[in-house]
Amino acid sequence: MSSSQAQIRSNLLFNLKLSFINFWKLAIPFLIFFIILRLVEVFLVFNIHSLQYSKTHITLMGWVYDLEWAFYTLGFLLILNTLMSTLYPIASRILVKTTLTLLIVLQGGLLFYFTKMLLPLGTDLYAYSINDIFLTIKASGELNLLNVLGTVFILVLIYILLGLGRWMPMGFNSAMVLTVVCYAYIIGTDLMKHAQNEHPSELESNLIANKSSYFYDQSYDYFTSNDYLYFDFFLASTNSEDALVNKDLTEMEYPFLHTNNYPDVLGPYFKEFDSLPDIVFIIVEGLGKAYSGEDAYLKSFTPFLDSLSDHSLYWKNGLSTTGRTFGVLTGMFGSLPFAQKGFMDQAPNLPLHHTLLSLLKTNGYFINYHIGADKNFDNVNHFLQYQQVDRILDMTSFDADFEETPSKSGFSWGFPDKAMFENGMRKLPVNTSQPQISIFQTQTSHDPFLIPDEEKYFLMFEDFIKSELKIPASKLPEYYKYKNMYSSILYVDEAIQEFFDAYQKLPNYKNTIFIITGDHRLPEIPLATTIDRIHVPIMIFSPKLARSKRMHGVSSHFEITPTLLSLLENRFDLQLPSKVAWKGYVMDTSSTFQSKISHPLMRNKNQLVDFISGEFVLADNQLYKLFDNMGLEPISDVAMKEKLQSDFETYKNSNRYATGNNRIVPDSLAVYIPKY
Repeated sequence: MSSSQAQIRSNLLFNLKLSFINFWKLAIPFLIFFIILRLVEVFLVFNIHSLQYSKTHITLMGWVYDLEWAFYTLGFLLILNTLMSTLYPIASRILVKTTLTLLIVLQGGLLFYFTKMLLPLGTDLYAYSINDIFLTIKASGELNLLNVLGTVFILVLIYILLGLGRWMPMGFNSAMVLTVVCYAYIIGTDLMKHAQNEHPSELESNLIANKSSYFYDQSYDYFTSNDYLYFDFFLASTNSEDALVNKDLTEMEYPFLHTNNYPDVLGPYFKEFDSLPDIVFIIVEGLGKAYSGEDAYLKSFTPFLDSLSDHSLYWKNGLSTTGRTFGVLTGMFGSLPFAQKGFMDQAPNLPLHHTLLSLLKTNGYFINYHIGADKNFDNVNHFLQYQQVDRILDMTSFDADFEETPSKSGFSWGFPDKAMFENGMRKLPVNTSQPQISIFQTQTSHDPFLIPDEEKYFLMFEDFIKSELKIPASKLPEYYKYKNMYSSILYVDEAIQEFFDAYQKLPNYKNTIFIITGDHRLPEIPLATTIDRIHVPIMIFSPKLARSKRMHGVSSHFEITPTLLSLLENRFDLQLPSKVAWKGYVMDTSSTFQSKISHPLMRNKNQLVDFISGEFVLADNQLYKLFDNMGLEPISDVAMKEKLQSDFETYKNSNRYATGNNRIVPDSLAVYIPKY
């Protein structure tokens, strides 16, 4: 071997050793950043939220998952750095240093999102348009010049701090030990997960999860998963002796289509109507059962709705169908499948379908929709236009004397709920013999929870928790942490009371049915269980009610449309299709707890991971038993779990096929869809 060849080999070996050492001199500060960020996360989360978990446990378990993600990232970059550094040592170092800087900043951003929502950011990010995301961030008040400059400053600072590792004394042997530790840790934590028998609650899992790992895992699944590819499905008839509705699913081309034979379960509770009744829907943003009505485990912050429930048909075990607002209209009015990202995400090319709105429109109803926000958010406008809604009033339809919701950044979601109700009442057609559907959708009780005259409602909140709810002094700090949220609920409850005071003066009030429910529970207040996010009250009030009743049977938004239509069809000569594709059954009027529904439940856009069947719930591949007031207890029942998994997969395939191929209802039923 020549001396020049020996010199080349010697230099190559030296450069490889040097690249290993320099890599770990960057990696150690990176690891320290992740350790510090976990401490910051625990500090912020436990100071912002009232949690019953041990800070020490969350911190230690969090470090386990943080280091796993950090070592996983470093393990990949180490291989890339080793390959590049032999030819481009300077470029390799800059690439690694820049990548580590960005990963630290992204971890900080994901951490900040989690501290507000107590939900890690995942695939739901990809289900919203750039414009919707921009509006959401702007409304929160976080998008401003100061924050942008602060982010740039932090990027530069972290890049500089990572470079300080070069002064760290380290030899090749130490670098090799760290390399072995890196890959051994990845393997060890993976084995530990597979051996783990106990499953922590959803909230605990979210608390200890590394937020970057969660986001990138979800992103990888989103862009590579075949879960939504249609392979095959079978038609599972729901016939049984005690079924709420027997569905004869026999149309292979239309997996949800069945005979319209829904029983009238509401008829016994109503007197005779004077004529086709007006129907008013009040959809309350963030109205969770956790803080509304009887048995609310956080106490009830809706005194007016509570008083109204005493004169209503009231479902304490009510469920929305999605954990966000995007599914409330399609669930309540269409009992429709979810598609991949929510039914309305398919707009403007929505598959042929029926809804309560379209069917009653063809039977002579005039339809009104009111919201204080932008009707285009979540493609609501496309969905309403498909139903041929007569009047759509959003934030562009307010009179000049109304003031927008207060703002943090100069941008507002729109107009507050009291203004929305008043604006709607001003413009509601009253001197008409035509029956009407009027939808009022609130939005003030939404992040950033800014309400008009907030000091008034802050004082109301303080007096309410002390005088009315009689919260012990030791528990008061837990409620004060969510003062803005609870105050906004008190505000919307008062807004609904004022709306009812005004509506009682209308000539057709006594011949009106009111349906009041929430779109989902507020995630900013910690969830007790995975189903807590969709546990909402459902209330039907009418001056035509013959009697009130508390229902303990489980009912969801999917059940509202078929239940109302069966009531009206039984009383009046409606023209309705002989076949329908409702996902729901009828509302369960049982006086004792029972669950006879079988539904998928969409947590967020792109997150179809929950399924309820009877008194069992499958969530994140864990089986639970369901109890009254929607309590959950994890259980081990292999046969039942496999049944729910099979039913869930059948729904997913049917869902994808029907929505992706315009196979909800056939063209022959298009006559029941109103035209211009």
